[in-house]
Amino acid sequence: MPLTCIILLLVIGNLYSQTAGTRPNIIVILADDLGYADVGFNRDVGFSDGYGIIPTPELDNLANNGIICTNAHVAHPFCGPSRAAIMTGVYPHRIGAQYNLPNNITTTLGVPDESYVNESVFFPELIDDTGYNTAAYGKWHLGFEAGKFQPLDKGFDYFFGFLGGGKNYFESKYEDLFYNRQGGSNPVTNEYQDPLQRDRSYIDRNQYSNHEEDDYLTDILTDDVINYIDEKAADTHPFLIYLAYNAPHTPLQAPANEIAAFLAANPNFEDAIRADDYITQSRPVLKENEADRPAKIEELVQARITYATMVANMDKNIGRVVDKLEEKNELDNTVIIFFSDNGGYTYSKGAVNYPLAALKGSVDEGGHKVPFFVHWPNKITTPNTYKYQISSLDLYPTLVNLAGGTIPASKTIDGVDFMDKMIANEDARPNQALFVLRPQNGFHNAAIISHPYRIVRKGGNGAWKLYHADVNPEVQLTGNIDGKPVSQIIAELEQQGADWARNFKDVKPAWFDHERGNGHPHRILWYGEDNAGNTATPVFPGYNSTYHDSSLGLQDVIKDLYKIYPNPSQENFNIQFNSNFNKLEIELLTTTGKLIKKINPNLVETKIHAQNLKAGMYLLRIKSDNNLSIEKVIKL
Repeated sequence: MPLTCIILLLVIGNLYSQTAGTRPNIIVILADDLGYADVGFNRDVGFSDGYGIIPTPELDNLANNGIICTNAHVAHPFCGPSRAAIMTGVYPHRIGAQYNLPNNITTTLGVPDESYVNESVFFPELIDDTGYNTAAYGKWHLGFEAGKFQPLDKGFDYFFGFLGGGKNYFESKYEDLFYNRQGGSNPVTNEYQDPLQRDRSYIDRNQYSNHEEDDYLTDILTDDVINYIDEKAADTHPFLIYLAYNAPHTPLQAPANEIAAFLAANPNFEDAIRADDYITQSRPVLKENEADRPAKIEELVQARITYATMVANMDKNIGRVVDKLEEKNELDNTVIIFFSDNGGYTYSKGAVNYPLAALKGSVDEGGHKVPFFVHWPNKITTPNTYKYQISSLDLYPTLVNLAGGTIPASKTIDGVDFMDKMIANEDARPNQALFVLRPQNGFHNAAIISHPYRIVRKGGNGAWKLYHADVNPEVQLTGNIDGKPVSQIIAELEQQGADWARNFKDVKPAWFDHERGNGHPHRILWYGEDNAGNTATPVFPGYNSTYHDSSLGLQDVIKDLYKIYPNPSQENFNIQFNSNFNKLEIELLTTTGKLIKKINPNLVETKIHAQNLKAGMYLLRIKSDNNLSIEKVIKL
């Protein structure tokens, strides 16, 4: 080959430099329940003034000077499971994290359960191992127990924020109540009402009490981030900052002076949304009696105004962080990644997801397709729009590789390193589908996204529907597409869903977001029994009916011959047998296969004492005559 050709190939190959091990500063900014169209860089030309246009100049400036990802998704349409996926790099279904954690600051549960040894490493742990300074801010929502599940246990050197899934925005609405009831018979356990925490301790009660007006939470978090950058900028080690604002998640709260300032700066905002069909003809309004509709319209208008002010405040604060990076000459070598944990909660919670269907919690795109951009001046010198699909799962390998870290060989990773491919505008995950799965009352809603197609199935007897991944508002595809029957495209994607689910088809939830009354209504659907002892035939996980693949069903004959209850349990597991056996062997093992003990079985009902076991997941190996079954049990 001529020398000039070799040189040309080398130039082309290095046009986009490799980024692994370059060790930039990293800032991940996570909004909470942000509407798809509620940032300027993500609005298309079809967005009407009547939806309520929220100016976001700081975010727009970063996005428009970076790479905007127009086909970005999170792994679950709810906060807790989505964040579990971000931190572990695996779908939450693999580790029993399908539901939010309980809203209780005393819970000993956390993400992930310690029994998932290969999945228990959070990406900040691997980055911290490389010498980075690491800090987490804001909403954690991954566990309260110190020594196991808090940020300082998961790779962060510093934490300032709150461990639960939400917080009031003004100190007077949470901290005073907590201290007034401390030491009494009815202490605060609600995660929205405890004080902010620095590292492992609550902050001083008087730290934010000496001002004429309540300090606003988004401002407080940002102030601390700015102080951290001031402190670490001169350090020879780079920093990782995980800035998880709870804005604009409910409760909808904003400073009164900022609401007034927002309306003054956007004088047409209120009148436009009050008159538009988006609100006046919305389902929440039309289901009211006609006499009550004006009041409902006003309620939705005020929700949108407060929400918009919260977004504008977050945008202003992100601008303050950027200003500090510029002041310290750190901006050019800082990767800033911005996205939302899931879709916006529309109408009563203020968000707008236009042009996407549905909202937070849905397997439609409004539940999981999110605004997303990457800004990095040192490497992204030509702003661009990235159309290929990307997932929040991809952050794990991407950021660890940037830091020069090493992912354990035993660690399952559902994401891919996207940075070099994104900069080169190449598909980072060709022919790799993304999956969304949410348990409802007795069935799963599901979506499979594999560019350029997306299929969605809702309802226990619902049929899969096919859409173009890049076309919104969505239009269902029928007939033949490029000479291929729609039914064939759906069948091929559905099979990918079955292949994916097969890896965790026996993993049940390690917790539910509440246990009120007889327990979460889904408990009996997963485990066959609720907290009051009521029993029923379990219908979950039920992936075989979701993906119409018999290999996802229960395969071992013995599974029809016994029942384990209660599971999870704090005290004992009981195995009730429904048939007679000549020979029966039972062993209790760890999830890595280590034998804990052999159980002397009773052929009618066997009790397994669990009081002395550590909380976590275990395996029961049950051998009956020529049948063998492995059942997972959870000690609470």
